[in-house]
Amino acid sequence: MSYGPYTVKVWREEHGGWSAAASDVDGAFTAGDNLGAVERNVRESIAVALDLPRGAEDDITITLEITVDNGGSVDALITTARVTREAAARAAQAAEAAVAELRRMGLSTRDVGRLVGITPGRVSQINKETALNKDTALNKDPAA
Repeated sequence: MSYGPYTVKVWREEHGGWSAAASDVDGAFTAGDNLGAVERNVRESIAVALDLPRGAEDDITITLEITVDNGGSVDALITTARVTREAAARAAQAAEAAVAELRRMGLSTRDVGRLVGITPGRVSQINKETALNKDTALNKDPAA
């Protein structure tokens, strides 16, 4: 069984530890020395506050809203870094799709690299990965 999702506000304390409170669960408040501890502790706190069965904390879905400096410049930098990483992942997927399509159209490795903005070596690498993924998918046993 799954519980949640719950939004959890997490903030850094002046002494260096972290505190957290589940927005939608009265009494679900906790602290920890690091973010991993806070995440574990807040799951336990939610389970206790909602009187969930023992072990239910593993099935609790949470979204952490973390602030380091109350929405100041450091939080803005963290948000920018996260958004940039997500955009980079989408760009890499788009580049791989473009490489596959351009190669299917018969363009050379060098031309594809130039069009997509990557090296010919990376184009070759993507081609090999695509071929390997296709081969693996084709050879999978449907009964497995």
